[in-house]
Amino acid sequence: MGDEKALGLRGGKSRKRALGTAPTILKSDVFPASPAQLLCLNRNADPLCTEDTRLRWVLSHAVLVRPRVDMRRLQRACDKLFARHDILRARFVETAGGYGVCTEPAGTVAIRRIDLSDHDEDAFRARVTAEANAPMPLWDGPLAELVVLHGGQRGDAVVWRAHHAVTDGFGMVLIVEDFFKYLIGLPIHTKAMTVAEYSARFLKQTPARAKEIDAFWREKHRHLPKAPEIGRKAKGMEPLWYNLGKAVGKRCRIDVSQNSMARLTEQAHRAGVGSTATLFVGFLEALCRLYDTERLAYTTLIARSDPALSSFAGPHYFDPVLPYTAVGSDDLTRAAQALQADIALANEHLPSEAAAVANAYEKGLVAAGIFPRQFSVHQPRPTARMKKSVFSSGIRSAPGTEHRLGPYVLCRMTVATFTRSRCDLRFALRETQNSTGFDLEYDGISYDDAEISRLAAQVCDLLDLDLVSSSPA
Repeated sequence: MGDEKALGLRGGKSRKRALGTAPTILKSDVFPASPAQLLCLNRNADPLCTEDTRLRWVLSHAVLVRPRVDMRRLQRACDKLFARHDILRARFVETAGGYGVCTEPAGTVAIRRIDLSDHDEDAFRARVTAEANAPMPLWDGPLAELVVLHGGQRGDAVVWRAHHAVTDGFGMVLIVEDFFKYLIGLPIHTKAMTVAEYSARFLKQTPARAKEIDAFWREKHRHLPKAPEIGRKAKGMEPLWYNLGKAVGKRCRIDVSQNSMARLTEQAHRAGVGSTATLFVGFLEALCRLYDTERLAYTTLIARSDPALSSFAGPHYFDPVLPYTAVGSDDLTRAAQALQADIALANEHLPSEAAAVANAYEKGLVAAGIFPRQFSVHQPRPTARMKKSVFSSGIRSAPGTEHRLGPYVLCRMTVATFTRSRCDLRFALRETQNSTGFDLEYDGISYDDAEISRLAAQVCDLLDLDLVSSSPA
């Protein structure tokens, strides 16, 4: 225990786990926490962090299995999965230099089981949703787990839960895919990237490379615009400090006609630019025109930029802060080309403190009057991984759609809940089975519903999209 004390291991008494009690930690077993992990760790330690912020750090996936699960087979698959992906056995330590991550040895994984056979349908589904979204403390419990809720004649709900500090959207798809392969006996020929390998390849830089990256971001951020008079600032309120304080999480879902979205996609491709970049520009340009602003700073999500990460289930994402300048014309092609090039260059200059959240660099931007989390453009779903998965039809299917897997019938359950986004206002693309469009996620203290409706209409007008509906999600 002497080494644990020297490293500043936090958390007090942990729940007993079948993986065993905490082993003695050597310094060589501790790896630096990634930017994605530092986001959760730093926010968790901040006195402004609220419970609704912590709730959005839990990722979950639930499937109803009929007639019932085979617990022996489930246990074997779970043990193999945790042995393959050591990030699922991760726990955090506090070191003299900040935070570190280490992994427990592989072993028998404790599967939580809950008997709900006496619950009616509504109560059963409500309990599944509650268990799927229950908080996962960073310091005093497992950061990934499997829960089986026995539902009697209706079948069993199998719920995967993981903390955002140990996986992300891509990682959850990978975990579910590998789990099902082990469950039905399909071979997995590739070796998963370990925490140690990830740290060596993606968190360490040569001095020359670090200098080059630092110079890029110094120049990129030399003239970042200060926060414009929009949202909270226009109402005489301080901007949310990296979205930790009191907020009212709201989401507006905007549906457009499939024909108009297909038209936009075709026009973008003819111009040599992606439809995503065009949609992002539509949002940013709409903001500038609606609020008479020439320049603003925005963030975007960059993740999984290297093919080597295709077998890594851990979190890998960055939130670079980039400038946008209004083009002032109806032709948005040039702006979309510039934005696409900007994001590509940012992607080539990672990792960097300038592309991380909740750190000293971001505090410096805020002190200078720049609010990085005021606006964000985001494409959250790991679409490419879903399409490549051998279980793509099941993973991508709408909740309620049934699929047969050997003697079992599987049906994905709706357990997702929305509390708040990472920014005051976020433009989020989505993919669903029956509609095309985007979401505007926003803080209800910063914006009223009428403002969001006007913004949605402006985006559609600029991009020549046929607005079908705009409603709370």
